[in-house]
This record gives sequence, C-alpha cells and structure tokens, in this order.
Amino acid sequence: MLNLYGSSIQVVIMKLRLFIRNNKFFTIISIAFFIWFIFLVGLSIIGERTVIFYDALGQVDVSSNYTSKFPLLRYIIEPFYAIGYVLEFKFTWMFLFLMFYPIFRGIYLCLKRIGLFRSEKFKIISYPLAEIIRFSFKILSVAILIVGIYILIGYMVQGYFFVNRYFMVPLQLAVRISIVLIFIKIVYMCIKLFHHRLSLNLSKKSFYRKNSKLQGIKREIVLFVGIGVLLLSTNIILISTPVPPHKITPIVPLDDDEFLFDFHVHTTYSDGWITVEERIKWYIKQGISGAAFSDHDNLRGAKSAQKYVEDHSLDFVVFMAEEWTDNANEIHMNIFGIIEEIVPLQSYTSGGPIAMNASDTISYVKANGGYITVNHYNYVPNPNGGYGVPYSLDQLRDWGVDGFKIVNGGSYGWDYQQIRDYCLSNNLTCMGGSDIHTNEDLNTFIKLKLVDPTNFSITNVFETLKNNTHEVIAINLNPEIVDFPGDLNDFGFYVLEDYINYILNIDVFQALSWIIWSGLIYLIFCFSYRKIKKVDAKHLEHKIY
Repeated sequence: MLNLYGSSIQVVIMKLRLFIRNNKFFTIISIAFFIWFIFLVGLSIIGERTVIFYDALGQVDVSSNYTSKFPLLRYIIEPFYAIGYVLEFKFTWMFLFLMFYPIFRGIYLCLKRIGLFRSEKFKIISYPLAEIIRFSFKILSVAILIVGIYILIGYMVQGYFFVNRYFMVPLQLAVRISIVLIFIKIVYMCIKLFHHRLSLNLSKKSFYRKNSKLQGIKREIVLFVGIGVLLLSTNIILISTPVPPHKITPIVPLDDDEFLFDFHVHTTYSDGWITVEERIKWYIKQGISGAAFSDHDNLRGAKSAQKYVEDHSLDFVVFMAEEWTDNANEIHMNIFGIIEEIVPLQSYTSGGPIAMNASDTISYVKANGGYITVNHYNYVPNPNGGYGVPYSLDQLRDWGVDGFKIVNGGSYGWDYQQIRDYCLSNNLTCMGGSDIHTNEDLNTFIKLKLVDPTNFSITNVFETLKNNTHEVIAINLNPEIVDFPGDLNDFGFYVLEDYINYILNIDVFQALSWIIWSGLIYLIFCFSYRKIKKVDAKHLEHKIY
C-alpha cells in the first residue's frame, strides 16, 4: 500500500515536471500571480487604511475630527483609480520606460536569438499584438502631431496666453478619439480572428517581415514609440475620467456658520484634466461647501462654474478666482474678487487681458477691491536679503499681498512651516488649497467659521480668514512608509514609491477589489492560453497570415 502511494506521488511529480517543461511561460505567470494573490490576501487580513488630517495652521493632528470613506462604486473600480493616482500628470515616469524598455527588449531579442523562445504559436500570436501597437503608433502619432501643430500655431500668434487657456480640450479630444479607434481596431481583429471564414492576412504587410537590418530597426522603432504613446494615452484617460471620490465627514456635524472650502483648483479651461461640471460634482460628493476655481490666467472656469451652479440651483459656493501664472519668474498668485482677467507680462497678447509684472498686479488688485495670495512659494535665501525667490517675502508683503499658502496639494513641509510663521508674525492670511488638476481625491481644505453665514462675498470670507482662526487641513491619504531619494523620483521612480505607500495602506475592501480584478485577469489569461494551446499551429498561421 505504501509503495503504491509512493508510486502515485512519483507519477504526479513526473507529470508536473512535464507540464512545467512544456508550459514555461504559463508556469512563470502562474507563480507570479499566486505570490501576488497571497500578498493581497495578507493585506486584506492585516491591512488598515489610515488617513491623517493635519491642521497646518494650528499645527495639530485633527484626524479624530474627520473621517474619509469610499462609496461602493469606488471599491469596484479601485485598481483603475489607483493606477491613475500613482501615475499622476507629471509623466516623468516615462523616463523609466525610456530607460528600461530597451534593456528588456534587448534581453528578449538575445534570448530569442539563442533559441529560448522557440514556440511557433508564440511567434504567430506576436503578429496581431504587433499590429495593434503599429496601429496605435500611427493613430496616436497623427493625433499628437495635429494637437502639437495647433498649439504651436496658437503659441506663435498669442504666446503663453493661448497655451494656458486652450490646449487641454483638443488634447483630450484627440486622445479619446484615438483610443476609441484603437478599441474598434482590436474588436475588428478579434472578430476576424475568431470567425471561421475570416483571416487577418497580416503577411501582406512588409512590417512583419524582417527582410533587412533596416526593416528590423524600423520595426523596433515603431514598437518602441507605439508602446510609449499608448501608455501615455492610457495615463491621460485614467486621470481625466471622473471616479467616485472619498467622502469627508466631520465627526461633529458642522454648525450652520461653519464651512469647508478649497481655494485653489483647476479645470479643462487651463491645465486641469476634468471639466467644470465634473469638478463641481466631485466637490459635492466629498462634502465640500465651495471652492475657488482658479485656472491659469483666466476666469473662464470660475464663470462657467458659477453659471452651472445657478442653472442647477446647487447648494455650492463658487468663488471667482484666477491663478496669475508667471512661469518666467517662477511665481504664481491667486487673485480673488476681480471680475477682470490679469496676466503676467509673458502672457501679453494684442487685444488680450491687461498684462502686468508682480508688483503692479498686486497694487492693481488691491486698488480695485480684490484680494491676492501667493501660491506654493519657495522659502529659500534671496540674494538681495531675506527669503523667497525671485522676490523676498518682505517684498511681496510690502507690495500688499494678503497672505501665503501654507498647504498646497496636501503638502505642509518645512518650507511651508516657515511661511506659516512668517504670516503669523506679519498679520498675513495663512491660505491653503488642493491645487488639484486630475480626478484624485481632495487633499486640502479650509474649515472656516463665518460671522455672517449668509454672506459668501469674497470680502466677508477674507475678513474672516485674516484673523487666522480657521483650520488649514492637509489630508495625507497614504502616509509615507517608503521614501526614495529625490534624485530617483525626478527620474520617474516616484511611481514605485507612491504605489508601495498606497498598497501598504489599503483596507480589506480595497484589497478585495484588487484580488477580484487580478483574479479576473488571470482567468482571462488561462482561458486564452488554453484556447491557443489547443489550436493547431497551421490553422492559427492560416488565420493570421
């Protein structure tokens, strides 16, 4: 009996070895999946989502005063949100692609040359995949070229004024149309591949035949650029598609005279990735009372937001604002309460808004009853004395600014703490704003108690803000566990840092969402692998070329 049992084990081991030898690729993917699966299960058991609410003005942790919760739909699509959140809109992660793609591609070609990848079916299947990438290269390259020419012409005619205002909508439109065409192409290829009377006929295209070294180089360039633009476009889709955000709820309900405001946000009227209407709904879902729509060098976003709220009778406050953006001198200021567009000298255009330098802008705003604050300023030694570049904080104070940001985009580091101290010492307003451009969760807000809760004029708001009795809340959605050196992050490694910090800070339902989506992708892989394995190589070859 024992010998029979031992023989059975040996038979199973031999069959397993034979299966692994004949299915190396499947085995590697399966091992990787099960390691990932076990890791996610472990996170679901021990993981706990921690969100820190920090009052940067009072310099106190107020996490016990607020909660952050996700709606059900958010959990369903959590992995897609997370990927967009990690990639952001800086696109410097492309450095990683530029560095590592040639390395891995070179390793693959070398291994292929020595005969490691001998599967004829794998070779045949790579043709339709290459066709999709080639098609993506053509469509997206043309789309990017058209948008690039449009922006270049606009820049030549109106300079930065045009770029700040008009580049986002055509860019998103071009990318979305291209992605739809690519999806149609994929569906079309699948229909031809699985229909018993149709075939792809890819052999008719010289792209798939390496007749010469030059042809091989051309093919590699197309694959390299095609994959790159496809990844970039996917990034754009992920950060510009509205997703259900978290809901911020005070533990003690707000009094009738207390409000949660955000004083800095962007829309598609400048370099924001979601529309005014989407942004307003985004705020309302998060429990925010109102916001300053501050697009770069224009009031179009604020005016559109105000009209949308009035037309739909929404219980939401819109503050008229614009972000005066002087990239040449690296200073940005938010202007409130002026129904007139003002731009820096770099954005001057004939027949356009009035253009002024920083000091004149501040004087003009104050003379016309407006308010102006300095955004995300650099607290570094000024060559002429004091701190702040290109203008010192003392200069900006003397010119008449109402205050400085002490929280921007959830950040309240050492520089911002120094600026906070400066504001308190000089009777200036401590401001805060999310400065959000994408669909990510809100990371900053101000809790404000108004003397007259029915008066939402910018004058009433700033008269209250200047007392610095409000809270400037920075929300740390993924407390830092891993911190890469800054040089690495500059080369795109921030995506790894952010993803590690995110994945180690998820709750059981977020982990469950990742488990379900990972399992679904693995099942699709298994089904596809099995189908391909069963198909005769000659038949597959006939279907594809």
